[in-house]
Amino acid sequence: MNSYLGRMAEFTRELAVHLGGDEPAVLAKRTGLREVTVRALLAGDGELLSWEVVSACLAAAGVGGGESAAVRERWVAAEQALWDERGGDLCAAFERNRNGKPTKIVETYQAKVPWRRLTSRHPVTFEPWTLPGFAAERELPDPSAAADIRDFYRLLAKLKGWAGSPRQSEIERRSWGTLPDATISAMLQKDRWRTTSDRERVRVGYFAVACGLPEAEVTRWVEAYERLRHVAPPDDLAQARAEAAKLRLRLADSAAEVEDLRERLAAAESREPAEPPMPAAAPPTGKQWKPRGRRGTAAAIAVLLFAGGVGVGRVAGGDGASAGDPSCFHGRLRLIGSTAFERTANAIRRGYESRCKGATIEVLPIGSNEGVRALTLGNAASTIAMHDGHLAADSDEIRLRGFRGFPIALTAFAVVVHKDTKLTGLTVQQLRTIYSQKGAPTNWNQFRGGADVPIRMVSRTEGSGTRTIFEEQVLNEPEPELSSRDCQRKDAIRAAARIVRCERSSQAQVLGTVDQTPGAIGYAELHAATNLRRYPNLRILTLDGRRAGISSVENRYPFVAPEIFYTYGLPPNHSPAAAFLTYVVGDSARRLLEQAGFIPCLSAASLLSPPCQARSA
Repeated sequence: MNSYLGRMAEFTRELAVHLGGDEPAVLAKRTGLREVTVRALLAGDGELLSWEVVSACLAAAGVGGGESAAVRERWVAAEQALWDERGGDLCAAFERNRNGKPTKIVETYQAKVPWRRLTSRHPVTFEPWTLPGFAAERELPDPSAAADIRDFYRLLAKLKGWAGSPRQSEIERRSWGTLPDATISAMLQKDRWRTTSDRERVRVGYFAVACGLPEAEVTRWVEAYERLRHVAPPDDLAQARAEAAKLRLRLADSAAEVEDLRERLAAAESREPAEPPMPAAAPPTGKQWKPRGRRGTAAAIAVLLFAGGVGVGRVAGGDGASAGDPSCFHGRLRLIGSTAFERTANAIRRGYESRCKGATIEVLPIGSNEGVRALTLGNAASTIAMHDGHLAADSDEIRLRGFRGFPIALTAFAVVVHKDTKLTGLTVQQLRTIYSQKGAPTNWNQFRGGADVPIRMVSRTEGSGTRTIFEEQVLNEPEPELSSRDCQRKDAIRAAARIVRCERSSQAQVLGTVDQTPGAIGYAELHAATNLRRYPNLRILTLDGRRAGISSVENRYPFVAPEIFYTYGLPPNHSPAAAFLTYVVGDSARRLLEQAGFIPCLSAASLLSPPCQARSA
């Protein structure tokens, strides 16, 4: 009875006893599984189904505690026996073809060895799944219930919850490395539905498999994706038209208010210095933030222009703190997001804290997208997101949640290589061929003057604002697939990839890895890349003969973008976020940025520079 068939029979008998004779159709209705899946589980004559499926049926039948533990003990024994009996075929396959794609080996041996036999390195070994913790009531989501592709991705996230919310590293192991951690993060982003593809269809299948679904269930998800991949949410067009109409009204109101503010400002400046200033208009009712005073005038106009997406207008900014200074707050404020924004944010933070003694500002560089995700209605008063470049006008953050962007300063990014490449510059077209999806150079000696060293890409993880700017403004396409963890060589399970490409979660990690890896190429904020004491082996490349730098904007250096503060709507009156933004659009912050070597987006005449304005669609 120690054979797989014997253990499988023991498990099936134990399961039948505890399910109490419930009909397959009843269990299928309670669990959301297909009836064919439940019948296969009860028959015990097919593949050994995952514990996710088994536990769902047990829960539907009201089995728990010690009874469920007894069934799991039988299931684990059958799983181990199957590996002991048939895992040798899979091990031999890897021995014969260590560089073969793991997906091909899985497809070949799936009938002999269950797909849950996982490995991230050769030799292949038996690695049991982490025992998931399931919710008290769980029902498998039905992908056929999705009306459009956005609904489908919402259900895909629920599928992960149904499987016990396994960690992304666990899903990566379960998929034989087909779904790297960064890919899983991207799949579960709320805007993933905008980037459908054949490759995504394959990923959906592997994701469903990694959540414990058998082939019959996986097919449902893949077919649903194929049916919905080109079905955009039906309300988008109507909603966009309605929002466009509202925006036109807001812009008209903003223009009228700007003109009124200009007239008031001109009248105030025409008075004698000894004459008292013109009294301010009565503050509006409601909880929206409306800064006051001359510096408040600058902030108010900046808010109106930035929120409406106009980006032009002349205002005046004041200076000097006072006892009732609306730009000072007492308490704590978080600036969270872009790692490339960190230096700019710290420059403003130091100036602000020295001016406003009761304020504490915490700068948390965790990535542009993570910073945006951290913004909620609940923390709108005390949290500002740092983002590289503008969010898309049709993103959920702008359309549905009312995020407001405030351009702060221009930032130049650098393409860097390890000095042993012997190169000092590339054309943008050469850079695109290196990162091409369709096949490209793999050794630096394929470029004039380049050394005989293999090309190794060190990139930011998906969701990085710097990476988004690099892909959209420089490459005009996504970067190649991930193929390496250590950045030195391809992973065994990704040996068929065209080139070595790894990912790092911060620009400091990217720069450190390029500095230590011969043949490496990467990208980061320019000032961080110029730290030769910390990164002695780095070399900053020119692009099309132009040196990296903000001063090269007029010379069309392509890797430049504005750094944007985003808030969840307009911050409430008298909140830390409102006070801080009042300061940011004033003369003090502008001069502070200039002294630190930045080019502020708002000039001395409070004109928003064209490079800082959002690109029109």
